[in-house]
Order: sequence, then structure tokens, then C-alpha cells
Amino acid sequence: MPFHPLPRPLRQGMLAALLGFMAFAFWAALQPELAPPGAYGADKIVHATVFAFLASLGTTASATRRGALRWAFFLVALGAGIEVVQSFVGRDASLADLIGDSIGVTTGFTTACLMLSQVARRLPAMT
Repeated sequence: MPFHPLPRPLRQGMLAALLGFMAFAFWAALQPELAPPGAYGADKIVHATVFAFLASLGTTASATRRGALRWAFFLVALGAGIEVVQSFVGRDASLADLIGDSIGVTTGFTTACLMLSQVARRLPAMT
């Protein structure tokens, strides 16, 4: 499936949003009082949702599929880095959280690629 990037001004806006939300997510992940409730895996849903959102922003901010994949790999690495740093700030590092992050990245990347192809199909003059 070909990659259909958004026009440059929209990609730049998506990139600005991505960087802002990434910084906020990193900050929030290090605050012990902001830890999501762990009952019944609810925190894993939070992890997957946040990283799906970040991956969709990264994908839509990219001009190429390769660029989108770089963001996806970077976000998984960010999730791993967060888990490592959490162990130093009074929160527990968790492989399950990293798996939730990775599932979210995969979901966000895939959904954004499908969305971009649908937008391109409906608005052929976009690219």
C-alpha cells in the first residue's frame, strides 16, 4: 500500500503537536501521583491509548513511510526509556507497560496509514 503524506503545512502542525504531547507524556509518566490505576489492566489500556495517539501523530507528521516507521521505532524506544527512568523516580518499571506501548504504536501507525490512504482517495489533489 503506498504512503500518502499530508501537505507540508499540516505535517508541520502534526509534528509540533507530536513533540508537545511526547514531552507531556514523558513528564506525566515520571510523576508517581499520576500513575494510572492498575486494576484489571486498566493502566495497559492507558499506555496503549497514549502511544497509539503519539504514533498516529508521528505517522501523519511524516513525508514518507520510512519516516513514519522511524517515529514508530523511536516511540517504542521512548516507552522503554520511560520504563527505565521510572525505576529511579519511585515507580515500577514494567515489561507489560512496554508491551502496551508497543501495541499502541502498532495500532496508531496502522490506523494513521489507513486514514491517510482514505483521505488521499477522497482528495486526490491533496498530494
